[in-house]
Amino acid sequence: MNYFRCENPDCGYMAEEEPDVCPRCGGTFFLSLPEEELTGADWVQLGNRAVDEDKGTEALACYQRAAALDDLLGLTNLAWCLESGTGVPADPTQAVLLYAQAAARDYLPALTNLGYCYLSGTGVDRDPAKALECFRKGAEKGFPRAQFLLGEMYRRGDGVDQGDQEAAKWYQSAAWLGYPAAQTELGRCLEFGTGIAKHLSQAVKWYTAAAEQGHAPGQCCLGFLYESGQGVDQSWAEAIRWYRAAAEQGYPRAQCNLAWCYEHGEGVEQDLEAAVRLYRAAAEQEYPRGLLCLGLCCERGRGVPVDKTEAARLYRAAAELGDEDAMCCLGYLYEVGEGVEQSWTEAVSWYRRGAEAGSVRAQGNLAWCLENGKGTEQDFAQALAWYRKAAEQGDARGLFSVARFYDYGLGVEQDAAEAVRWYEKAAAAGSAAAMCDLGVCYERGEGVEQSWEKAAELYRKAADRENAAGQCNLGFLYEIGRGVEQSWTEAVKWYGAAARQGMPRAQCNLGWCYEHGKGVEKNEKRAVHWYAEAAEQGDARGLFCMGVCAKRGIGVERDPAQAVAWYEKAVEAGSVPAMCNLGVCYENGEGVAEDLTRAAELYRMAAEREDAAGQCNLGYLYESGRGVEQNWGEAARWYKAAADQGYSRAQCNLGVCCEFGRGVAKDTAKAAWLYRKAAEQGDPVGACNLGYLYETGVGVAQSWADAVKWYTQAVEAGSARAQYNLAWCYEHGKGVPQDPVRARELYAAAAEQDYEGAREAADRLAGAGGKKGGFLRGLLGGGRKDR
Repeated sequence: MNYFRCENPDCGYMAEEEPDVCPRCGGTFFLSLPEEELTGADWVQLGNRAVDEDKGTEALACYQRAAALDDLLGLTNLAWCLESGTGVPADPTQAVLLYAQAAARDYLPALTNLGYCYLSGTGVDRDPAKALECFRKGAEKGFPRAQFLLGEMYRRGDGVDQGDQEAAKWYQSAAWLGYPAAQTELGRCLEFGTGIAKHLSQAVKWYTAAAEQGHAPGQCCLGFLYESGQGVDQSWAEAIRWYRAAAEQGYPRAQCNLAWCYEHGEGVEQDLEAAVRLYRAAAEQEYPRGLLCLGLCCERGRGVPVDKTEAARLYRAAAELGDEDAMCCLGYLYEVGEGVEQSWTEAVSWYRRGAEAGSVRAQGNLAWCLENGKGTEQDFAQALAWYRKAAEQGDARGLFSVARFYDYGLGVEQDAAEAVRWYEKAAAAGSAAAMCDLGVCYERGEGVEQSWEKAAELYRKAADRENAAGQCNLGFLYEIGRGVEQSWTEAVKWYGAAARQGMPRAQCNLGWCYEHGKGVEKNEKRAVHWYAEAAEQGDARGLFCMGVCAKRGIGVERDPAQAVAWYEKAVEAGSVPAMCNLGVCYENGEGVAEDLTRAAELYRMAAEREDAAGQCNLGYLYESGRGVEQNWGEAARWYKAAADQGYSRAQCNLGVCCEFGRGVAKDTAKAAWLYRKAAEQGDPVGACNLGYLYETGVGVAQSWADAVKWYTQAVEAGSARAQYNLAWCYEHGKGVPQDPVRARELYAAAAEQDYEGAREAADRLAGAGGKKGGFLRGLLGGGRKDR
């Protein structure tokens, strides 16, 4: 059999049949050679072509012919066939023997392959020391693959002390000799400053050298630098070009990077189906990131139908290959029970594996489980430790959580200053929640000097990032005019922004604005809408406000029974005001059967939670002996608790106790002081009682002028008793000029409220034509002195 060789001495292309044109150099002249005249190099060339054409048996035969002609490359390639099972069942042990034969004759490719067998334990026991010996010998003789593999051993610290500088040195030697894998690794060293000074433009140079030789990892690395604009001008087009070149070679990292570009429409038109195809190609190679990203597509329905079960399978496959993000994703599916049966124990198990592997998200999720006792015992100290690990990686959530633990003293001693320090770090890392909470610290002066302006600034930063709490807090500052110019319009704007995000506190605040026409046109139906939005989330204040609206007929039909139903729910949710209001319903039989014992229970619940109205109401039940055994001492005690909070009705009631010595030592001066406190808040009973003390000179110096002053204030608030008492002053010219007409008007006003004796007094003056008289009746009649 004859073969044909291209006559071009720089080509030497061999063919079994004479071609018209040489496919290698384009020449047209060929020499015919009988089979017996072929050299070992000719047989190697024919064998290599057979490998390229996937003709393993022919390749093996060619290499055997080359080896028989004592061609060392042919012998080495024959060993490779035995190692890889090309054209023959794999026999790594025989391969090692053949590599050793060629290596013994200082054939460097064979020596390097022999070293690789020792390194990987192929055909021999794994022996890094012998591998190192082979690689070093080949490297020192200038064989680039040996230099590259020697660099790899130094990079990994395998069989030799780990040394990035030594690794970079050997990569560099091989790179200059044109070995593409070494060029890529040298590029990585230059990109990250590993073992050599960081130099991005030089990294680009070496990645390009490898990429232009068709080295897929180099192409992918070059694509990433174009994507990120490091060492080159940012170019999505160039990034896509190089990712595609590597992906078409089946390089899974490039397939994932190109898929990401298709998924997000960067550098190419968005095509979710194309993204899925590429992720799947990487996944089929068991590339962890490909499995993870394909799982994410299945979980979210991006490019494929939603399939949580398949997502779980893919996450598990990636997790078992060591992908920490997949561990976290699988943990989350166990947490929520999607694609797998819900299990906090399994969730914690996967979160822990991911956390220990370094996943920031898994560290945060594991910490949350430890904080809340989900799937594990509650352990604040361990939760803090994991949040801190995430924080040490610059994770905003971790930084914020560490701050929160110091703020509330969870797993660590409470430390406001330390909390502020961590909040500042978290805010700098972009945590909107930290910006908001840091604003709270400035608002309250906790851990920092109090500053309304700084609080407003931080709330605004959080609000601009759609943080609902920040929006609500900024709205409140606009409402009260602290740190910003007071503006109900701005308050409503920010309350609305937070309310639309579903924040109950903001929904209630916005409802209040609509109810009272602050910053918006008054609209009680809109108020009820927002209260209801909060109530539907089980918010205590929202439930309470719905009860108030139902009881008073605000925005809805008045319905005492419905009010009771809302109050009951609000009480279950922990609303203290609802405890008091529900107590009033039971006391008065409004919307529910009268039950004074239940009223007392509810008032006590509110009172023990520092609710002033509840304390005052409980005091009144003790005063009157309704629902509880009558006890002036207990009445005075609860009145005092409420009075100390500035509750005007309780101040007035405690004043009565002091005036008459009921449950406390009699102290008319203290009574006057308490009446004055209540009156100064606009309480009409307090004002009337204080007026009477001035009239009688009890606890204060007698003064008709002051008596008239306080009666007048109480009259303006509609007090019937004050109307009667002031009428008497006008009738008799006490503290004011005598004026029977004005006296008759005031008696008539009191009579309209059915005040005892007022109608008779008005009629008397009308019958007397406005003349003087009736002093004793005015002094003693009509219960004017009653409280």
